[in-house]
Amino acid sequence: MRRSLCAAVVAVLLGAVPATAQPVAVSGAGSTSAFNLVDQWRADSRLRVNYAGTGNTDGLTQFEARHVDFAVTETTYPQAGIPTTRPLTYIPVAAQAITVAYNVTVGGRKLTGLRLTPATATKIFTGAVTRWDDPVIAADNPGLALPAVPVVAVVRSDSSATTRHFTAWMNTVETQLWQAFCPGCGQQSVYPTAPGLVAMTGSIGVTNYLRQANGSITYVERSYASNAALPQASLRNQRGEFVAPEAGSVQLGLSVARQSPDGSVDYGPVFRDPTAGSYPLGLYSYLIAPTTVEGQFGQDRGAALAEFARYALCEGQAAGLRMGMAPLPTNQVRAGVALLNRIPGAAVTTCAPPGPPTQTITTEVEAGELLMSVEAGGVTLPSPVMAADGSVLTTTGRLRTITITDTRAGNPGWSLSGQLTDFTGTSGTIDRANAAWTPIVLDRAPGQQITEGAVADLSTSRTLAVATKGAGTAHLTARIDLWAPTSTRAGDYSALLTLTAI
Repeated sequence: MRRSLCAAVVAVLLGAVPATAQPVAVSGAGSTSAFNLVDQWRADSRLRVNYAGTGNTDGLTQFEARHVDFAVTETTYPQAGIPTTRPLTYIPVAAQAITVAYNVTVGGRKLTGLRLTPATATKIFTGAVTRWDDPVIAADNPGLALPAVPVVAVVRSDSSATTRHFTAWMNTVETQLWQAFCPGCGQQSVYPTAPGLVAMTGSIGVTNYLRQANGSITYVERSYASNAALPQASLRNQRGEFVAPEAGSVQLGLSVARQSPDGSVDYGPVFRDPTAGSYPLGLYSYLIAPTTVEGQFGQDRGAALAEFARYALCEGQAAGLRMGMAPLPTNQVRAGVALLNRIPGAAVTTCAPPGPPTQTITTEVEAGELLMSVEAGGVTLPSPVMAADGSVLTTTGRLRTITITDTRAGNPGWSLSGQLTDFTGTSGTIDRANAAWTPIVLDRAPGQQITEGAVADLSTSRTLAVATKGAGTAHLTARIDLWAPTSTRAGDYSALLTLTAI
């Protein structure tokens, strides 16, 4: 089946400098994690910008010494413990997730689909949980096979904004656990040393260690984990949902950050955000800009720097998305435009002009398929055993793995349900209402949003899972519990489960 699709392509003109304007060169230094993004902004904007990725601390130091016109950093001067006398503003220009990445092999296959509560993550990174088959991890991941291998928790050995952000999150949402590990610490830019923790230098260092070490786990920027093809855990937010570090969920979480008059951000509301679908560990990169004319920084350099910052806030967000970062929340873009107008010589009003021109493009999209398969073989439940109170016979097993692949255009989502017959045999019948299931999503493709069905008896058709975004391949199963009356006669009983995906 083929069908035509008409799409409008918007040519966005975002307040570019007039063709006659020739901006002077400006220079900056700072963040290494944002270096590739800043470098891409330099190339795409065609502005005269020099930038050195020398690290947050060096960027702050050079900016304070008036050696550079701007700094890019994830750390403020107070957080870094560096005094400053230069009038400045912090402008959040990039957003990214701090993820919990891991490398665990089970039966020759990489473990995926890991879920962690804040308490479990904190216990892992404070040495309280030391094995992957620990009941604490298993409780977060029902139905997920966990190996009996040691947990190798990897932390940063150097001072980093990533460590400061991750420890601030643990100290905020799991205060007792963190304080028991490091009394009086609060957030830390250098991770406390402790037996069992492996410390490596830089985001590249922890990422490369994970690539080689089975059982390892770390906290790192999403772009590093994604480029290394490392799976990343879904973290439980304050609403009780396990949320993956995807661009939309990071953007949603950061939208509640509290901004100070100088532009710096308090992440406490992000850590505690109860909004559905929000990821709790988003982090901004600031562009730190002067707010007064002094020395060699005059109106001409200010105008050039303001235009570069405007490009970063507006068109430049697309480059960040390609690199695994998240787009800035809309409210932050508006706030950023107001902040960059504090730069001497700036004259920026908005990121979006009225009435953009359009073009019409026609293409053909082939219909995809929604495919379902079930692992070969039937399900044999163990012989029931008498309950402790002698009231009923019970047994438990698990369905064969169900695979659903959705290649349909538009990503419409899907629903999987099951209908069970009564258990029948030559000796009698066991009512299907005596059976119940606990749905389990074993793993899912990146971007899939799948909700497990409720724990329920199988007296009628029941939902095993619903995908609001189902494009890709997912593997599912369910635990089956059966209760048989003590009066049930000995014999073999069987039932038929019919699965339907729509």
